[in-house]
Amino acid sequence: MDILDAQGATISISDGTTPVVIGGVVSFTGFDGEATERDVTTLASTAMEYRLGLQDFGSFTMQMHRNPSDPGQAELESIKASREVREMTLELESGHIATFDVLCRSLTAAGGVNDNFDGQSTLRITGEVVWTMPT
Repeated sequence: MDILDAQGATISISDGTTPVVIGGVVSFTGFDGEATERDVTTLASTAMEYRLGLQDFGSFTMQMHRNPSDPGQAELESIKASREVREMTLELESGHIATFDVLCRSLTAAGGVNDNFDGQSTLRITGEVVWTMPT
């Protein structure tokens, strides 16, 4: 089994025309959703019975060094204000690419004495995550 490297990954966001790379990303987590459970128990059941509902891909969160002049971070600010859906792409150096639509739920900033101006963005994945594998 190959171990994929996160170092060198790029994350971009697009309005359907030109993708913009989000700069300053330090780490990311995501694809943390889970399918809902549907209760299909009847009076004839001898135990609780369930079926899975639709897959939910959850959220995608990025820790970053904040820079309001970075074009990608500015786009996050824009979609947070407009509440519009955007296409996001996570591309690993191995050539594995995840493409998915997002809504920007939050974009925070933090700092302190002897510290960086940092923050995070939490994006809600809407729809399916599609992986493209390298050829």
